[in-house]
Amino acid sequence: MYRQWFMGVFFLLTAWRATAQPTFPEQDRRGRTPVTLNTPRTFGTYTNSNQWWRQQADARNQILVSAGLWPLPTRTPLNAQISGRIERDGYTVEKVQFESFPGLFVAGNLYRPLGRKGPFPAMLNPHGHSEFGRLTDDATFSTAARCIQFARMGMVAFSWDMLGYNDTAQFSARDSEGKLIKPKFYDNHVALFRDPTNQLWNLNLLGLQLWNAMRAVDFVAALPDVNSRAIGCTGESGGGTQTFLLAAVEERVRFTAPIVMVSHTMQGGCWCENAPGLRIRHFNVDFAAAAAPKPQLLVGATGDWTKATLEVEGPAIAGVYKLIDRPTNFASVRLDFPHNYNRATREQVYSWAGQWMLGKPAGTATPEKAYSKEPDADLQVFPDGKSPPTALGEADFIAEWTKARQAALDRLRPTDAASFTNFMNIQRVLQRHTLALDGSEWDVMPFGAFGRPGKGDRIEKTLLMPNDEGWLDAVIIIAHPDGKAVIEKGGKLSTFAARLVRDGYAVLAFDAYETGRNRRELPPLFENHYTTYNRTIFQERVQDTRTACAFAAKFVTGRKKILLGFGEAGAWTMMAGNMVDATIADCEAANPNATDRLMQPSRFFPGALLSGGLPVCAALVAPKKLVLTQTAGRFDTGWIKDSYQALGFADKFTEHNEQLSEDELFRLVSTLAAREPVKK
Repeated sequence: MYRQWFMGVFFLLTAWRATAQPTFPEQDRRGRTPVTLNTPRTFGTYTNSNQWWRQQADARNQILVSAGLWPLPTRTPLNAQISGRIERDGYTVEKVQFESFPGLFVAGNLYRPLGRKGPFPAMLNPHGHSEFGRLTDDATFSTAARCIQFARMGMVAFSWDMLGYNDTAQFSARDSEGKLIKPKFYDNHVALFRDPTNQLWNLNLLGLQLWNAMRAVDFVAALPDVNSRAIGCTGESGGGTQTFLLAAVEERVRFTAPIVMVSHTMQGGCWCENAPGLRIRHFNVDFAAAAAPKPQLLVGATGDWTKATLEVEGPAIAGVYKLIDRPTNFASVRLDFPHNYNRATREQVYSWAGQWMLGKPAGTATPEKAYSKEPDADLQVFPDGKSPPTALGEADFIAEWTKARQAALDRLRPTDAASFTNFMNIQRVLQRHTLALDGSEWDVMPFGAFGRPGKGDRIEKTLLMPNDEGWLDAVIIIAHPDGKAVIEKGGKLSTFAARLVRDGYAVLAFDAYETGRNRRELPPLFENHYTTYNRTIFQERVQDTRTACAFAAKFVTGRKKILLGFGEAGAWTMMAGNMVDATIADCEAANPNATDRLMQPSRFFPGALLSGGLPVCAALVAPKKLVLTQTAGRFDTGWIKDSYQALGFADKFTEHNEQLSEDELFRLVSTLAAREPVKK
């Protein structure tokens, strides 16, 4: 009564494309060699400025989503305090504390020109992972040295701590005398926010430090002696990571000099440099280039992972500046030292800053004057190790932070068409980046299997077609944990599929990632920064479901496409429903946002709760037809109902508390596949 079939005409029409596209793999290549922080990367090829601007926007959005900062949190009052002024030769130094978030205190030092009248440019100075952070002062690293020199040159300079260092260590464990239990700042630093469940909110060290840096911009921009339109940032190593991330997402940072960090190989080994999803589609050269057209100086060293600055990273970024007609705004240099921000490197930055921030002639040498760093006790804001009484502990902070993120999401809940558009614009960016979608599901390579050009995926399929090829009302796409075998002989849905085909429908089932017969044991999700560089099982399966929808669209142009998701696959289909005419998704009689459920390897994706989980993501299917089954009173459909109601299509969403029988499901598919009456 039916047969497996592939459209030969379609094969011929697309054969020319296959010859122009990368070779279709004989087996799915994804996940076979996990990407790590040391995997070499290649910068993209951009032939026009519009291509680059799209890439730049995508990289910026990825940073913010991975950092848990999309949409941006509310900028609460800083309650900044400046104290302990010390006057020295040509500059002053003061202690600073402010709250980047209620109960989260950031501390540092403010260096200002002495005996001059502002307003002055300002230079932000995040530090790297040296032993004492901003208080380190040796031949290789000294934040104080550059801050003093910047102030003497006529700039306001601000340095502040990484989380877990010096005065910004409120989350670190202490003994009864207030001393850190872990004596090394780095050990305290990397111990923070390591609970894997934090990834559900994309709450991580990188994101919090990026937020602190953005609030540092708020702090200096509000100073009466600062020109808020002339703010720069420079830092080394982990501070270099902070520099290029901040410059990419913060428009008020107009000048940037990341030191010994931008590499096409090593991407940064600390937890504060690795956030979920950050480098699946991007890497550090992308992020540094995202600062364009801002003036930028890139400094590398022969003795670390930036040794190819002049051959690889520098030319790649320079190409972007040339493409957008700002070639003189970028420069790169490499010095013959180990990993450093030493005097020779600092003097390169002084010359560059003098040109771009102070208006001096290009190439003007600026030797570093002799300096003397103040004693630590005179720079420390909390020398006794006691944070302010309102400082939160880690657990309380997590509770308050996630509460604030949930409130931000709730404010997006649609009430009318305009508010739905706002919700959609914000949420689709969030969904794209939390699911690590690359958009190429629209460009499918169709063969006996199908996949996306150059992505290494091969998705095996079974396609059942009616004998009467002229009678094809719709294609029914079935997503199931058993893959394509579910509609083949002996499969759980084989009789159901046969019934659909007899009624004139095409039926497509596919092996989503690791659902076929040759499943492999995959690496642990929460080791070696796996989720920073690799998609999770769930993310890959959502991508494959979307690719299947795109494949179906290729051969049923003008026909209806109906997507059915069974069991775990119900969640995949909710994330792809905007690509078809109608979706029927199984909710499995469970609360989809329960933490223990979301942490299961096959259901986990970073940012799941930041994006609202399935109940919010499914609302983006509106106004397409959506049917949820087995909601059982455990799946909150409020967001979905409100979205459909806001658009005036409440009748296009239906929920069923129970699982539908095969007969009920067949009748539902027939109803959804019926041709819409022509409106006169």
